[in-house]
Amino acid sequence: MNSISNEHDYECEEALTLLWAELLEMNLADVRSDTDFFKAGGHSLSAMLLIARVQKGLGKLVPLFALVENPTPATLAQYISNMGDRKIVEEPKAPDGSASQTERLLGYNNEERRDRRNAWFDKYYSLAITSAAHAEFCRRIYGENFGQHGMADFVQIDQLLAYMKPIPGDVVLDLGCGYGLISEYIFKKTGASVVGVDLAPKAIAFAQTLAERNSKLRFHLMDIQNITFPAGTFSHIVSIDTIYYATSTKSILEKFIEIGQPAVKVGILRTFPIRTFTKETWHPDRTELAVLLSGAFGGYHASDLSKEENEHWRKKVQVLETLRDDFIKEGNQELYEFRYKEAKYEAGIEQFRYMFVSERSL
Repeated sequence: MNSISNEHDYECEEALTLLWAELLEMNLADVRSDTDFFKAGGHSLSAMLLIARVQKGLGKLVPLFALVENPTPATLAQYISNMGDRKIVEEPKAPDGSASQTERLLGYNNEERRDRRNAWFDKYYSLAITSAAHAEFCRRIYGENFGQHGMADFVQIDQLLAYMKPIPGDVVLDLGCGYGLISEYIFKKTGASVVGVDLAPKAIAFAQTLAERNSKLRFHLMDIQNITFPAGTFSHIVSIDTIYYATSTKSILEKFIEIGQPAVKVGILRTFPIRTFTKETWHPDRTELAVLLSGAFGGYHASDLSKEENEHWRKKVQVLETLRDDFIKEGNQELYEFRYKEAKYEAGIEQFRYMFVSERSL
């Protein structure tokens, strides 16, 4: 019995070794049975790709934490062998129909989902700006009504600005600016000029009314996939819950360097869901973003906002439930259901949230 098991382990290990080489861009001869996936350069995205390919190629639904706890071809092969036919991962479907967080994250920016999401966001901005119930929701959640959709309150934004230190004379890019109200807040707090970009026409139309009254503000209708500014335009680049809309994190960071000044500072707030993962899975050093920031900028500072993130989603559910009738009375049931369905799902997922700040070394 043991010899059969060992034979299966060996075949599995061979298949895993091929995946190690492919995803880590290593020569196959350099991958050993004890090659640690993460020490060899693996990160969150490559780990998710590996798990997806194990499921497709070996027919095994392996949780991502298994790779974290068994990061070599030999140990992961043993884990898979011990699984037998058991299904370890059991998750409710995500709002977009994904069966797991891994599937959801890997397919987050496929063309169909992007088109559907972009169309909805433009509709969201047209509804939210005129909704008194939504304005009250934002005041209770974020501290002030800026029509926000993300996860950052003003404590987090102030913390980000304190690390980045923009001053009068600087030029800040606000990536995914929405209505432009946070861009205006950045200007008021720092005195720096702010350029906001977003792909929602209705949001940018509102933002343009702010720019008409303030020469330090400018706004452009622009997709994160196609950012076009002259080289050296920005001293600071801020991404508040928008970096995951880029189909390639590496490409967007390269774009930041291209349009940034020689010592450009980049500040990024983003969340990592961990329903089936251990806490170590989304340790900042293991994220794709951290690995790429280290390579492009020479390092990063990371602040842990996970406690605030999980409280944020729970509070959203509670506040929305108290405002349900107000949304319905003003004819905004669709807007309510969008916010509530999202909040209810996210409140059921343990989350890690980090603030990353990097400055390009001269």
